[in-house]
Amino acid sequence: MVDLFFELVGPNYPLAKAEITAAIEGLSYDYKIDRSDPGVLSLSTDCPVKSLAQRLGLTHRIYREISKSSGEDFSDLEGDLDLPTGSAAVRTRRIENHRGDTQAIKEKLGEMISSNHSIDLDSPDHELCVIISEKNYVGKKLYEMERENFKSRDGKNRPFSYPISLKPRYTRALINLTRAEKKAKVHDPFCGTGGVLIEAYLMGLDVSGGDKDSKMIEGCRKNLREFDVEASLEVGDVAETIPKDIDCIATDPPYGRASSTSKEGLSSLYERLFRISEERLKKGGYLSAIFPGLDYVAIGKEYLELIETYKIRVHRSLDRHFTVFKKI
Repeated sequence: MVDLFFELVGPNYPLAKAEITAAIEGLSYDYKIDRSDPGVLSLSTDCPVKSLAQRLGLTHRIYREISKSSGEDFSDLEGDLDLPTGSAAVRTRRIENHRGDTQAIKEKLGEMISSNHSIDLDSPDHELCVIISEKNYVGKKLYEMERENFKSRDGKNRPFSYPISLKPRYTRALINLTRAEKKAKVHDPFCGTGGVLIEAYLMGLDVSGGDKDSKMIEGCRKNLREFDVEASLEVGDVAETIPKDIDCIATDPPYGRASSTSKEGLSSLYERLFRISEERLKKGGYLSAIFPGLDYVAIGKEYLELIETYKIRVHRSLDRHFTVFKKI
């Protein structure tokens, strides 16, 4: 196994950590968590880092872990940096309000690596980074998720948009929580403008979607074409579009006044989602969905096993719960 640590997208760190471990499980690899601090998750895994990086949404960067300590004395790293030949640079990042003398850290580590590597702060071959949280995490950067790629797929940047649209990073997390295996079939019965379908397809999954509103399906097709996404779409109610023996269901169902429920109450709508999911999911399959309250989550426990839920604050009067169920 390789020792890694992940620099997480805030402020919803528990969800970001859950996405990582769920993605590893979906890719069918083992892991062992070493330590979890605000903004950082440290673990060992045999999962190929590139495969994992291509899936994640709520991670900024992945590092090969070299050390972690509670102080700024890195003398124990002498001869243990294991950097290949080439130029190098030292970066530091503070998580939230954690304190650390970033200049002193850069000077200390820069001095340690300068004897064997030229220092290049602009375009180095290797980046040695210290993440300052409860501990100081020292590692070599392996992957950095491209922020602009996610921004390019924001709802406002799609040909067809809607006021309520989940950000691509959070959409990735929603999908990864299903533990989708390679080439798994993922369905979104409330596909709307197609955000789940776009991200799932770019993750290498087989996608399909449905929506009761034919105008939404038309707009969704435009968005899928914009990002070269191949997906099966169907106009229909949640009970009509979910395929039999589907591997995973990932969805952000209607939840408020700005969302169309065809005047059906949310409790009734969600109950039908749970009931149909229990019927159509394959054994061991997952439903990952977002709900506006735990009372709605409780409905699902009558049909599926509740695995986990994460509360995300939207604004003062609205929390949303990323929730995962499994068909036993």
